[in-house]
Amino acid sequence: MALAQEIIVQKNVPAKMRDGTTLVADVYRPGGEASNGEYPVLLTRQPYGKELPTVTSYLNAIKAAGHGYVVVIQDVRGRFGSEGEWNPSVYEFEDGYDTVEWAATLPGSNGDVGMYGASYFGMTQWQAAVMRPPSLKSLAPGITWGNYLNGAQFRGGVRELGLRIYWWESVLALDSLFREYRKDREKLEELLPAHVDVIDGLPEEYGILPLKDLPDPGGVMPYMFEALDLGIDSDVWKYLNIDGRYGDVEVPTFHIGCWYDVFLGETLRQYEAMKEVAAGRGSIPPRLLLGPWIHTTTFPSMVGDLDFGLASSGQFLDCKGDVTDYHLRWFDATLKGDESSLAGEPPVKVFVMGENRWRGYEEWPVPGSREEKWYLHAGGVLSREEPADNAGGIPDEYDYDPKDPAPTLGGALLMPGVYRAGARDQRPNEERLDVLVYTSEELSEDYTVIGNVSATLYAESSAPDTDFVARLVDVYPDGRAIGVTDGIIRASVRESYPAPGVIKPTEPSLIKPGEVYEYVIDLWATGITFRTGHCIRVEVTSSSFPRWDRNLNTGEDTKDSSRSEVARQQIFHDPEHPSSIALTVVDNQERA
Repeated sequence: MALAQEIIVQKNVPAKMRDGTTLVADVYRPGGEASNGEYPVLLTRQPYGKELPTVTSYLNAIKAAGHGYVVVIQDVRGRFGSEGEWNPSVYEFEDGYDTVEWAATLPGSNGDVGMYGASYFGMTQWQAAVMRPPSLKSLAPGITWGNYLNGAQFRGGVRELGLRIYWWESVLALDSLFREYRKDREKLEELLPAHVDVIDGLPEEYGILPLKDLPDPGGVMPYMFEALDLGIDSDVWKYLNIDGRYGDVEVPTFHIGCWYDVFLGETLRQYEAMKEVAAGRGSIPPRLLLGPWIHTTTFPSMVGDLDFGLASSGQFLDCKGDVTDYHLRWFDATLKGDESSLAGEPPVKVFVMGENRWRGYEEWPVPGSREEKWYLHAGGVLSREEPADNAGGIPDEYDYDPKDPAPTLGGALLMPGVYRAGARDQRPNEERLDVLVYTSEELSEDYTVIGNVSATLYAESSAPDTDFVARLVDVYPDGRAIGVTDGIIRASVRESYPAPGVIKPTEPSLIKPGEVYEYVIDLWATGITFRTGHCIRVEVTSSSFPRWDRNLNTGEDTKDSSRSEVARQQIFHDPEHPSSIALTVVDNQERA
């Protein structure tokens, strides 16, 4: 196919929704001699401004239009150029359906629409898709979520505080302010510096208690306080969540995920749900791309303290093109019928950290993988051996003080840049008295983990409610302790997260101080080879602040309370209480 030599860009093209509200989009289409043709449409819907560089860089609209697509980038309802009231996610079902059908009728469209985009742009895809718009033919959701209780609003029943406040106060606030006071220039000039101060002071504001006292100059963020009022058993999440509705999605899907992304767990759940849907229908199975990246649309090779090499980056993926190229090959196959565009590419492509190379597989979970458990032992030992009789009967103890929580140090974050996400050295935290460390012997051969990771802790607390955090760490011969993946569970909602990947929201129930409970902590997944001479380590603590909201150890919510108590925590590792971490292992010789 000849590439278009000229591109036509139309600004603020209006689309009227079913209730009369007008949303606007920028439209890119082939120009010149190609302008008389008809092409599939690639649509993305987002709340951050259709001209924002990160919006246009994830999938290069100019490149896609030159490749024979009409590209539509729309501001969602109530944001930037679009009319209406902004209420996060609430209107995206109907607006998504209406926009897909509108886009199918644009000049130059052949009537077939594919959707793409990352994060919130990914959720707008799912919300449109479950409405079954007839013109929607393909999806490419990246680094996004389907269930708000698994990384978007909560994780293990704990607020994703770092993400939420950053999103509300920094990412969304300014446009909300401009829209509210656009007709009152004097008031806007008064409030703008106040909002800038809020954004600049965000690290300190994470410490504000109660959360209902978070700053909102001009009162432009009612959605922030409304969200704080919602517990895990709220009907709002039942309405917004896509769980249980993937069967309504009638189009093929291409999923992009990152090992250090705050929505990794949801990306994998979406892939597995759509794999089941496709198998039941005998339709095109989903595809999955998993890189070593953090939550970003640029996918750099430098992730925290480690550089995984140029071929790991979104600009040079496995030396086979950039992220836009991967999208275009997918859409060529699913919108243009060019099956050869995917020839030679495995359905599942995984970057394995440690060995720093891409591997290809037919599906996820990786065929031939198996679960292996490593057990916590007295003396800070991590071993494949189960606790033996008369050994390890004395639990390890530490005090968790909400006024001095263990600080967030890397990991799967979506927070201000000062909190560097990704593969970070955990040694500063390991020196704390409230962080327990369990380490294996040096590995005598490479040990490859590709798949789900979970921890089971048997723990006792002096508090009526508290949290437990488990973290998997790669220990280098030089002593560096690089965080791989982690997770958290709130004691009072343990029954809502009974197993990895299982979420059954129930009303919270406090624990009895002094009683041992079993806690299952979903660490989601990873892809890493622990190299010969390295050690595998597990950290156990009760906080990672400000990523996750502090538990006050009182049973009271930080939204309304600032009163806290110190909790005495005990971690058991005896035969009756075999605390462990479960890793999904792939044999070293399996080099797909």
